[in-house]
Amino acid sequence: MTDRLSGKVCLITGGGRGLGKAMALAFAKEGAKAVAISFVANEKYAKETCEEIAATGCTAYMTPVEVTNRESIKAWVSHIADAEGGIDVLVNNAGINRQGPIDTVTEDDWDEIMGVNLKGPFLVSQEVLPVMVKAGGGRIINIASVSGLYGGPTTAHYAASKAGLISLTQVLARWGAEHGILVNSISPGIIETDLTREELRSGGGAGVVALTLLKRPGQVADVSSIAVMLASDEQSYMTGQTISPNGGSYFTD
Repeated sequence: MTDRLSGKVCLITGGGRGLGKAMALAFAKEGAKAVAISFVANEKYAKETCEEIAATGCTAYMTPVEVTNRESIKAWVSHIADAEGGIDVLVNNAGINRQGPIDTVTEDDWDEIMGVNLKGPFLVSQEVLPVMVKAGGGRIINIASVSGLYGGPTTAHYAASKAGLISLTQVLARWGAEHGILVNSISPGIIETDLTREELRSGGGAGVVALTLLKRPGQVADVSSIAVMLASDEQSYMTGQTISPNGGSYFTD
């Protein structure tokens, strides 16, 4: 364990599983004062993650939050800010996806994915910003996707939502600059998690992996290590940027 995030209070939406869990544990192991994760339905996984965070000596919180509901967000943010005296780092990680070509996407599908993946980070950021302004600064990290950079062909609504999140990152960075708030996004490529492992072993998943230069999926540490860097004080001149750990997905035929 090191102390790159010593004393920092960190919020992570959708922190119970997958990348969210990896980032939550990475923050705790880097000496964060407190890590608060939100969840929607998977209380079992959130509880397990919360217990692992606490085992590092970090104060852990788990709260059911609906990221498309401002009152739900407001209650969560206020509770953590009051309990810990502020919020230093926000990771907008909660997201959903559904595969399918654009001619099969329903209006309900579009609205739901835009709601969680784009409206959610907008609302959570809006509620956290005043807390960070009062403290004199902070860090916001948005978890986008490589699909938002090249228009994922079988995830039209997901890709559009993540492209929007990258744009929101830039807008927030412009606004936050004068308040000492640095805002960046991470756009992962194919990452192996407990949620994607079986898919990656299937024929379709293996075909997607073959499209990368490195011919293998990334690991959660490839993302969480970037999140730690962006959350820490060692980087103070990067804002409005998108970092994409994608195994070289752009450069294959």
